[in-house]
Amino acid sequence: MTAVEIGLQEAACRRAARTLGLSSDAALGALELSVAFKYALSQRTLDDGDSALDWLCATWDWSDINTHGPVRQALERDRGYRWRLVELARDAQRSQSLAPELCLAPYPLGAEALASLLCGTHNHAVVFARSSLITHEIYPLVADAFTADSTAVGRAHFNILGIHTDWIDRSNRTQRALFFDFNAQRFVEASLAVPLPIDSVHFLSLGHGEQTLHAHWSAHLPVFQINPWAQAQRADDKQVTIRAWTESGIDAPATRSITKADESIVRTWLDRYGALVVKPNDASEGRGVAYIRSLEDWSTYAKEQSQDGGLLLQVRRDRVFFKDREQGSMHTLAVRIHVANCDTGRRADSHYVQLGMHAHAPASRGRGGRIVSAAALDDQLVHRPKDRWQPVRLDSAFWDETFACAERAAAAFPDLALVGLDFVVDMKDDRPAAIPIEANPRPAGLCHARRKSDGQSGVSEGLWNGLRTNGRIAAHLKL
Repeated sequence: MTAVEIGLQEAACRRAARTLGLSSDAALGALELSVAFKYALSQRTLDDGDSALDWLCATWDWSDINTHGPVRQALERDRGYRWRLVELARDAQRSQSLAPELCLAPYPLGAEALASLLCGTHNHAVVFARSSLITHEIYPLVADAFTADSTAVGRAHFNILGIHTDWIDRSNRTQRALFFDFNAQRFVEASLAVPLPIDSVHFLSLGHGEQTLHAHWSAHLPVFQINPWAQAQRADDKQVTIRAWTESGIDAPATRSITKADESIVRTWLDRYGALVVKPNDASEGRGVAYIRSLEDWSTYAKEQSQDGGLLLQVRRDRVFFKDREQGSMHTLAVRIHVANCDTGRRADSHYVQLGMHAHAPASRGRGGRIVSAAALDDQLVHRPKDRWQPVRLDSAFWDETFACAERAAAAFPDLALVGLDFVVDMKDDRPAAIPIEANPRPAGLCHARRKSDGQSGVSEGLWNGLRTNGRIAAHLKL
């Protein structure tokens, strides 16, 4: 090993020890070494993951071979272990960690080892297809479920298991799982010597084709589901959602379906309303969303859009913007509200805010935006009633009205246990007002959610109380 390689290994091990809560000179075990590998890999370009892994294996100091033999074998030959290491290293390159560390086990865990790590009696699967930063989604659910269990029954009831779609076998058990080790305060991911049964499930981070995957796995997993496809597809249909809200008296943007050939309709709406939004009816995370201010904007959008039909034209209702106090830049904003349907009724439990890249980009992390807390909006919101920007304040009355509106809007989906509702902020009678624009039955960005009750991290404890009561039957399936 060169001096540079020795320094890289030492730095990676020290960083792993620090983030795992160990002393800086602690000897890393088989699980902890995966964290050091991740940080070493994150210092390299990872366009060719296999080459980076081969380099790591060739340059690492394996002098303690008796202890770390299984680790070296996994690093050299285990395709699953190698693939996940590269994914975790890429996560470390692209984002600050917002969840405890994830340790990869280099060998399958047996039933005895697993029993000491999983304290609950009910295996709830969070099924995902996109692994990137998945612990950011799962950790808030783990914390909420543990708090709800502790309050209700005084012990852990749920084992929250992150399960990739590739890990589910033909008997609908999982051959691998990601879970939280409460004793060590870290995540562990491991292959399982004996596959685990799944007692209930919901679907997050399914990536492109998420609706197709949701429909497939909802039909194939004969267990109780949070937001089964039969009920979730209504929320995925933006036009149906807007119609339901309008018919129930909720102020939602004027919306109509169009195709790329409907330039005359766009011209009429531009003359009537001025600023418009166009979006695919079934897309999420801001994909395919554009703001239309002229026929030239529409012409450019129509040429770039691949699908002919399934588009929605909508009046733009976001007249309140975020003005960065340091840079002076203007950004769109959207408020996400999580509403749980639990034993006490529908309840808006938590929220966060998404900011767009600029004033003419959709407020979506999927389109280069970012997520902030509602507190970050203080003294940074503006609107332009005439020719001058004026400050806007979101007071307690605004939030009370918005949460109440979210609970009414969620009533359009009576069978969804958890729904994410997106609002833009308009001005009505010189006061800010939240306008619902769409719903999501697979709400993400959960690590950014803050509880309405106390502003602390969390999504919904009520969700788990409802599941504990009802989660032993799959009412949506004919078994």
